[in-house]
Amino acid sequence: MENKPRTVWITGASSGIGRALVEIFVRHGDIVVGAAREETKLLEMKAGLGESGQRCFIYTCDIRKESAVESTAKQILDRFEKVDVLINSAGVTCFKDFLSTTATEFDQVVDTNLKGTFFVTRSILPSMLGRREGTIVNIVSFAAKASYTLSSAYAASKAGVEALMNGLRAEVRDKGIKIVNVFPGAVLTPIWHPKHRERCADRMMRPEEFAEPVYQLTCLPPSMMVEELIVRPQGGDLKV
Repeated sequence: MENKPRTVWITGASSGIGRALVEIFVRHGDIVVGAAREETKLLEMKAGLGESGQRCFIYTCDIRKESAVESTAKQILDRFEKVDVLINSAGVTCFKDFLSTTATEFDQVVDTNLKGTFFVTRSILPSMLGRREGTIVNIVSFAAKASYTLSSAYAASKAGVEALMNGLRAEVRDKGIKIVNVFPGAVLTPIWHPKHRERCADRMMRPEEFAEPVYQLTCLPPSMMVEELIVRPQGGDLKV
């Protein structure tokens, strides 16, 4: 007897890692809710799925805004009744040194990567707690565990996500909820400057490659939880 399709909500779904995750979950038969800020990119992503796109439903949502997240979560739950897997994949960065980073740029990074993750997770967690089941996967970054130049704001936001979700895991693990932090190294996505992608592409992981282990860790039996997963290029850090 085949398992019923899961409902999977993925933020940052229009490009990069988020888009690759949409593709793999849809390909395996799950119902995927893809959210991002730009409707045009979401529509293009959905069109690229071909017939599988029938299992993908898109929602425009700026996760930096609490009201937008709450509204989107209500629409999703009203339509699908539950979210089995939430993947916090939306993220932005600012490749500047500490002193060159403006307050506005710092806020944009933190509001998206950390506060947005908080808003989205909080919007769906009560439903999971009510059912005593659910998996929340956070695409963090290896930058949360290492020190890199030109990435202090980004690293701070991602380290915050790690701490936030470690705390949440301690609160809900006895209630049937899995909290998984994934720390990717360099992945070939638009978050990188074009010059970095051109120079270092052959040393970066591909989004579709990275998506595979993320998918697999959502398929573990209820008795098991991978608390964190580090996935890095075989060659290690980039020299950008």
